[in-house]
Amino acid sequence: MSRRRNSRADSLEMLLDTICNTFGGVLFIAILVVMLLQQSGRKSESAQTSSPQVTPDEVDRLSQQLDEMQAEEARLRPILESQLSLVENFATDDIRELLSRRREMIANESALRDKVVDLETVNAKELAQNARLRKENTEAIEENQRNKERLKDLKSMLDEQREKRTTEARLPMRRTTGIRTEVGLVLQYGRLYQWHRYDNNGVRLGLNTDHFVVIGNESGALITTPNPAAGIPLDGSDSSRRELRRLLGRFKPSEAYLTPIVREDSYAAFAEFRDTALEMGFNYRLMPVDAGEPVMDRGGSGGTVQ
Repeated sequence: MSRRRNSRADSLEMLLDTICNTFGGVLFIAILVVMLLQQSGRKSESAQTSSPQVTPDEVDRLSQQLDEMQAEEARLRPILESQLSLVENFATDDIRELLSRRREMIANESALRDKVVDLETVNAKELAQNARLRKENTEAIEENQRNKERLKDLKSMLDEQREKRTTEARLPMRRTTGIRTEVGLVLQYGRLYQWHRYDNNGVRLGLNTDHFVVIGNESGALITTPNPAAGIPLDGSDSSRRELRRLLGRFKPSEAYLTPIVREDSYAAFAEFRDTALEMGFNYRLMPVDAGEPVMDRGGSGGTVQ
């Protein structure tokens, strides 16, 4: 009977040795899996502050190795469970208690691993959300910068337009006393028209039909309008300035002063006329007329005023 007990004990020891070896291998795999998960967690936590320390090829290799180990664990688990069930049938109370504690440890490890997977999933989602928010924030900053640039350009355009529309008020010299010739001028269509003809002595001779067209007669007064194809274009060119100076040069500033009528389409042209007239020493007096009011000429000659 004693030999039978020894033989049975030897068999149990061999079985337990096999089980322990298998359990050690599974435990090694489980520890390795947990370490890999922890390493992955650390990589996720430091992803925003540091660059990864492994290459993509190394990550692929480790991922493949993990898959292989998990497959091996899944293959060995049923064998281990079968062997443990067999051991329990012949094991002592102490062994059974150890096996029970082992099951609890495996269950806890599995629960912890599930939590790690859940945390990894949540962390991955948060990382994706953070990446999306960073991208949106970057796009918002870039859009804000573009809006600032557009606003700056618009302000520059506004200042430029304001400067173009701002006219320096250069007033004529005070009118001197004495008999002087009044030279009537009309600024329309961006051109300068001389209303009347004058002789070499500055005496008015009548309507300047080279610049004006008669379109009617009202109570003995001729209704005239400038010829769009005639006159001197005031476009700022050198030839325009020469023509303007040639026309005004027929008169002497000491013997004549200018009386321009300025239509609403020629305010910019008036600035060029005014600057040239003042540079040549002429006085001028604007003749106010209503918008659209025709230019009426009652004829006569002379055209001198006190």
